[in-house]
Amino acid sequence: MSRTPKDAPANGFFALVAAGEPFRLLFPLGTVIGIFGVALWPLFIWKVIPVYPATMHSRIMIEGFLTSFVAGFLGTSLPRLIGSPKLSLVEAGGFAAALSGVAWLHWTGRTLSGDVLFFCTIATLVFLMSVRAIFRRDTPPPAFVLVAMGMVCALLGSASQVVASVAPSVLPDAVVPLGRLLLNQGYLLLPIMGIGAFLLPRFFGLPSRQSFDESMSLPEGWVRGALFALSCGLGVVAGFVLEAAGHPSAGCGLRAAALVVYFFHEVPLHRAGLGCGSLALGLRISLVAIPTGYILMSVQPWHLLAFVHVVFITGFSLLTFIVASRVVLGHSGQNSKFRATLPPVLALCALLTLAMLSRVSADWMPAGQMSHYAYAAIAWIAGVLLWGLWIFPALKTAGEE
Repeated sequence: MSRTPKDAPANGFFALVAAGEPFRLLFPLGTVIGIFGVALWPLFIWKVIPVYPATMHSRIMIEGFLTSFVAGFLGTSLPRLIGSPKLSLVEAGGFAAALSGVAWLHWTGRTLSGDVLFFCTIATLVFLMSVRAIFRRDTPPPAFVLVAMGMVCALLGSASQVVASVAPSVLPDAVVPLGRLLLNQGYLLLPIMGIGAFLLPRFFGLPSRQSFDESMSLPEGWVRGALFALSCGLGVVAGFVLEAAGHPSAGCGLRAAALVVYFFHEVPLHRAGLGCGSLALGLRISLVAIPTGYILMSVQPWHLLAFVHVVFITGFSLLTFIVASRVVLGHSGQNSKFRATLPPVLALCALLTLAMLSRVSADWMPAGQMSHYAYAAIAWIAGVLLWGLWIFPALKTAGEE
């Protein structure tokens, strides 16, 4: 459909952000934060920094890197989906400043302050999206109940870590590890399920069960879809409860089962065939990696820390970059690349897979464990840099999907 002068896209980077596209600011910010978070490992191994960076790394990656993409995607897509006011430049800039602060606080070892600022940032995001829901002209997809559950996981998980730092004797023993699981995994896994059910079928040209006619009231089939999403989400949360209670094998197995059932129903890859381009290939890798990681953790729970990186690296990270690619291409008028062969995306897939294999195998190579951590970090950074150099110039270009 041709544009009229009234709805023509804004010109200039900040004008585009102000026009309700915070992803243009938050996606590159998240990428930079992620590179710094991963670089902690070679910096420690090469004795540039003295502190073992496990906690810093995980917090920066969850609360800084991935949250920048979550805020950028939701801040752009949700107002459009429900027909509500878009995020302003001030709001987008506020999130950028807050997430930069979260990353800096964790980088400097101030974990408590970083967790507090992260909690406030997520609470603000939830508030702003809730306010916009008041002014909606349409109903969000039913799978977005999982996005709401993910935000609750972020708030409860970070709050539990704050309380544990300030008054460790207040919380029961199982609450702190449960909160850590909700923050590190539930906060991302549940929105990936919800957003994925809405967005991912488009990668393969499949119909989406999340598409309904515009309506302020709940369309027919909406409640059924929401209840199915809710039941699978509760299965994921129950898996976290089991793991925190000392049953990691059962907990990871339950999460894997809930994921497989949900994605088989909502994103039936078996109907898509092969092909569909580089973005679809990356998506296939991610959708296989996430449940595979949990199955491996269920079978060998004594290697949880190794196998969780199957989920994080080739699951969460790769999926984040693939979805971000589609968002940027779609909003810069490059829809023709959705199903094209894209060498930078292929390189990203290969290097993140190499990073995952290096990180996982490190636990079976005690003599060279630290070296493998460094190799994994370098491969991840190289893949992300190649991807960023290719995709981010398009952030200055206006266009609609």
